[in-house]
Amino acid sequence: MFPNNVFPLGTHVYREPHAELAETLADLSTLKKLGFNMIKIQESWAIDEAREGEVDLSRIERLIARAGELGLGIYLGLTMEQAPAWLWRKFPDCRLVNAKGQPYDDPTQYLLPSDGKPGPCWDHPGARAAAERFIGELARTLGRFDNIWCWNTWQEIGFWPHDGGILGFCYCPYTLKRFREWLREKYGSLETVNRSWQTAFGDWEEVAPPRRAVAVPITIDWRYFMENIYLTRVLEWKTRALRENDPQQRPVFSHVGGPYIGSSAEWRWARAADFFGKSNYPAWAAFDGWDDAAEQKDDEHVAKLFEMWTCLQYQADYSRSATGRDRLFWGAEFQGGPVSTHLHKSRTPNAADINRWMLAGLAAGMNAISFWNHRCEIFWPECNGFGLLDPQGDSSERIEEAGRIGRAVNEDPEIFSRGQPPRAEVAILINEDLYHFCEATGNDALRHLKYSIRGHYYRLWRLGVWVDFVSEEQVAQGGLAGYKVAILPAPLALDADYVTRLAKFVESGGTLISDACPGRFDRLGFCPRAQMVGGGEELFGARHKDVRLVREPGDGRTLWTPSERTWGEFAPATILEGAGRLAGTRLRASFYLQTLEATAAEPVLMAGDEVAGTFNQVGKGRAMLLGTFAGHSATAHRLDQPEGVFEKLLELAGVTPERCGGLLRRRRVLGSKQAWFLINPTAKDVEESVSLEGAGFIRDLLGDAVSSQAGDTVTVNVPACGLACLIVNTK
Repeated sequence: MFPNNVFPLGTHVYREPHAELAETLADLSTLKKLGFNMIKIQESWAIDEAREGEVDLSRIERLIARAGELGLGIYLGLTMEQAPAWLWRKFPDCRLVNAKGQPYDDPTQYLLPSDGKPGPCWDHPGARAAAERFIGELARTLGRFDNIWCWNTWQEIGFWPHDGGILGFCYCPYTLKRFREWLREKYGSLETVNRSWQTAFGDWEEVAPPRRAVAVPITIDWRYFMENIYLTRVLEWKTRALRENDPQQRPVFSHVGGPYIGSSAEWRWARAADFFGKSNYPAWAAFDGWDDAAEQKDDEHVAKLFEMWTCLQYQADYSRSATGRDRLFWGAEFQGGPVSTHLHKSRTPNAADINRWMLAGLAAGMNAISFWNHRCEIFWPECNGFGLLDPQGDSSERIEEAGRIGRAVNEDPEIFSRGQPPRAEVAILINEDLYHFCEATGNDALRHLKYSIRGHYYRLWRLGVWVDFVSEEQVAQGGLAGYKVAILPAPLALDADYVTRLAKFVESGGTLISDACPGRFDRLGFCPRAQMVGGGEELFGARHKDVRLVREPGDGRTLWTPSERTWGEFAPATILEGAGRLAGTRLRASFYLQTLEATAAEPVLMAGDEVAGTFNQVGKGRAMLLGTFAGHSATAHRLDQPEGVFEKLLELAGVTPERCGGLLRRRRVLGSKQAWFLINPTAKDVEESVSLEGAGFIRDLLGDAVSSQAGDTVTVNVPACGLACLIVNTK
């Protein structure tokens, strides 16, 4: 188990197909010398049990033993989806089956391109029993090594490639039986299922997920089951198999490739083991084609800023929120070299990139960082990519910088290995049923949901307002208590019980800010007559009046607007003007323009003479309904002038941005000790006087940011689109 007084800094060194083992063994000394204290090993079931019952882990054992001699810990990942050939032959019906009844048949022996995913159907009793037996033997064999720090049950969780479109896997008899069992537990009776779905099944054996039609109520429950129930069960039995056989009971985790934005499945996956993580490839993150910045992606500053906020802050905050407070969150894969896919090779990161990426990840709460890879990939699909080291040579500026930062962090490791970002004051709400509703709706509905979430995050990030993401399950458990503001992005399909819980948050003093059309559909796709979820009119103090698609501004770019069917369908491009307590503010209407009839609420946004935003006092709090997808305008068709809407609403709610002049500040806290990350989001170097606010200055983490100190103030120099880190004591 990894020691408490170490920040795990590692790098992946081994998977099949691999370089000569002697070369890798020789590289371990180099890694140790540079400041790394951990290596990542990825085993492959197909390779390690080529014949049933004959498990050969000798290559991995040699690596672990040599690492132990050097004092290096081991992060060991299992790759069970890369199943051995004998399994497919022995159990031909263990293949996942798509909606067309076609088995997914690709018994590849290679990890690339997708670590064997989607793998066998783990509801198949023979396949699962064989996998559990192998995991048990692996844990007993390797468990004798004291330097194994943790196990990873699934590297980049998911079914991808997701054969069969939205309906996905698995239509085999084993999984369909499990699905029906889950429905019995969820609904209680077949009559309740029929009443909810408005179906007429006469027997439980007739109940089945759709195979062609997607926009039907059954899809919502089917996709929830596969993403949240099936995958969580897989993580749980893998974890259990390790725990039952590891003599030292080391911690177990898993990680996602990138967060499934809009879905709350990660909240359930994270609870299946001891902690959670994600992959981080900043230079692989692509601009969304709707972004204004997408037209400037060749601009160095624009690209660096995008890498920082989207991959290393936004995505990390999402998966960190799913992990849960006071639980470890790992940068389980971290880009070390150029992205390379077949013939497409990206730029090679330099030391400044590594510096910016690592500090941004630490600022977002990562408790460990493991690079991918220590040396360039040797295999075809990712040829000569991703390495901290080049194919030849024992040093590079990027590995030297990674080691320098690692050594600095490990001078005071616990603030990073155990410290957490403070609880945010603002929550962005995530709803799994809404996600699957949008997924099945088409017309870019899911993209709109994701884009709105992302835009809300970015607008707040630029202000220096940090957020947590909160799932519908957490809301049901009272998890909004303590937040000052909750934001409801693109809430097209909502359940009345969910809104009741949001109303309790507001009544207790919270501020709810909703995008347009809350509950225009219920969670299963049925439309309430009021065109607003039950309880919505009371919560927002307004009735739905009309909703129209609104044209985009006439700048020549049409991003999301479909072709108009006939004359007069769309409202003209509109800027909503603030009124009442929002007087002097503005907000561009994006995609939808919903107009409202204020009943108890105060009109605060106007589209000409029509009310397009309301502010309702409810109990001790307030509910704000914005008649548009407000997240969109943070990153697309941005106004030249300040908007002011969210700044004013945050001020009314008592939310204070964390800024030090022109710098944003993010904190990690452990007891009285804090790490202050100062972020420069501008295209110019910034020198700023930073008040220590009564805290005692301990040190400049990397020793290259603080130029002077005078009493309670330090002068900090932060490069364009860069970060600095100060360690302080608040006693």
